[in-house]
Amino acid sequence: MKKWLEESEASLAEAIEAARIGEIPAQNLYMIAPLIYSKRNHMNNDALVQQMADENEEQVQRDWACDERSKDQFKFHYVASYLFCFVVAGKIEESKYDEIMEYVTRKIDLFTDDYGFE
Repeated sequence: MKKWLEESEASLAEAIEAARIGEIPAQNLYMIAPLIYSKRNHMNNDALVQQMADENEEQVQRDWACDERSKDQFKFHYVASYLFCFVVAGKIEESKYDEIMEYVTRKIDLFTDDYGFE
């Protein structure tokens, strides 16, 4: 599990830096998860990246529909989206994803009250 924690932390840091440079709104950070997954895993499959983007969009929109303030939890949505890319790519099963997300959310503070980049 430590591997997944380190992967999540490194990816989140990369996403936050990319957002700062590219001026991406915090609530849209999840949208770059497939691009960072692709870069970090040396993947060059545009169709798979698009599938990841579509599935992440659907997942995040469901969360936002249930709780409007969920939009402010950009770190959680990013990490969930990034790790879900591994499911879409067939690298892990969804049950393993759930286990990893539970572990990562216990170890990293993904929920914030200040709702901005640190």
